[in-house]
Amino acid sequence: MINRGIITKAENEILTVVFDRPEACGECHACNRGSESCAKHTIEMKGNGSVGDIVEVEIDDDHVVLASAIAYLIPLAGLIIGMVAGFFVSKSLSHVNEELVSAVGGIVGVAIGYMAMHLLNPRLSKGRWQPHVVRIEKPIEKQ
Repeated sequence: MINRGIITKAENEILTVVFDRPEACGECHACNRGSESCAKHTIEMKGNGSVGDIVEVEIDDDHVVLASAIAYLIPLAGLIIGMVAGFFVSKSLSHVNEELVSAVGGIVGVAIGYMAMHLLNPRLSKGRWQPHVVRIEKPIEKQ
């Protein structure tokens, strides 16, 4: 996947790039109802460029799909495992609401899933998971 953006900050070969909303988003406005914070995405990456340059950034499509799967499946697995564990714990206890214990177990499972993702994030945000600069263009000056 290749995205185009504008360099807004360049220090020590670290670029801060602002991207417009991808075409795939269309006019859905699901994120923040289409606010400016949704329409612009900022990342920091290594590369050589100057403020105002137009940059093309690429990340492997397979990594995007895998990252999305991780982001959704780990909390989902935590939810399911937590609910099942809560159900079996409630069976061993007397005079408790099975559904309530199962729901609490699911919430705890989701929280553990998010903590696991938080712990994995430093490992996954480096190397092959990191977007890289494909091309840098100087902006066309209007006369």
